Amino acid sequence: MTYRQSRRSDRPSPVTVLTTVAAALIAGAALGGALHATGNLRTVAGVYGLEGVVNEWTLVFCHSLVAGGPFVAIITRLSRGRRVPSPLAESYRSPFLCACVGLSYGVVLWAAIVAYTAPFVLGFITGDTYPVPFHHWGSFYALLLFGAVFGAWYPLLRSFFDERR
Repeated sequence: MTYRQSRRSDRPSPVTVLTTVAAALIAGAALGGALHATGNLRTVAGVYGLEGVVNEWTLVFCHSLVAGGPFVAIITRLSRGRRVPSPLAESYRSPFLCACVGLSYGVVLWAAIVAYTAPFVLGFITGDTYPVPFHHWGSFYALLLFGAVFGAWYPLLRSFFDERR
């Protein structure tokens, strides 16, 4: 009796990594542009005690790379689920459906990081008190845009890189 190794692995494929990085950089540019347009780009570096345009944009792109990984994991999990509604399962292939999931992801990011975690961290660092939830609407719009752009570009880039294999 022979046993074959399962094709399904827990490690992402090189195409998935490449697609995630490319989509994160595009969405990071949109995130940084929205933060710049609302006058909130300085706050990203300010949280870390840094100044300067290079630091601001570097942190925006690093944050977008970090936020892109869980989004891809969610989309991949939805596409493989048996009891997932078909629009969510097909969001892996559709730019529109994936952008809708990305909008939801942007709301979750804002609520988890900006509205609830940031006031506690900033209060711990500075000793000041911040309201919980913290209503920072510039970052809300920027994270909505990040989620939508990442969600729209991920399926497009995925199919592009899959065709190049």
